[in-house]
Amino acid sequence: MTDPEQRHEQLRRIREECAGRIAELDLHEARDVRALCDHLVELRGRPIRLVPLPLPASHPCGMWVAASDEDVIFYDANTTSAHQEHIILHELGHVICCHRGSGILDDESARALFPNIDPQIVRDMLSRATYDDVQEQEAEITAYLLAELIKGRSRANPSSPERERAIDRVERTLV
Repeated sequence: MTDPEQRHEQLRRIREECAGRIAELDLHEARDVRALCDHLVELRGRPIRLVPLPLPASHPCGMWVAASDEDVIFYDANTTSAHQEHIILHELGHVICCHRGSGILDDESARALFPNIDPQIVRDMLSRATYDDVQEQEAEITAYLLAELIKGRSRANPSSPERERAIDRVERTLV
């Protein structure tokens, strides 16, 4: 197989895995992001708090913090509601896929970003900026599939040409 063929096959496998994870969640009643969060809270037994935060363009537009007693999803307060929804769904994709961050951020930089938060917690929050490509691909594909599901499109016509074109667009952005 050539590289583009291998890439397409890898993304197809990731899409199938993400769809399988979502199917296991039984999200029939989730009609919006809040309902999705409520369902995940019920399944996981952990509160999810959504926090709008003005984030500079040089920073990630969203982040998930798995605190000891809750999950906190920060998202950019200075963007459109559609983009905010996508950011939240992307971060929920990390939650659903059980991702964990990895990376290094020095104390001074951590304090500059969030002066009132322990630098170790800030490192944990921002470490996904160095996630490997597969984890970001999984989160992005999961976000797309969740958006499709909560808008009711996937159940209506799962193999429509429109759906395939949208999937191809997502895959092209990940290459």
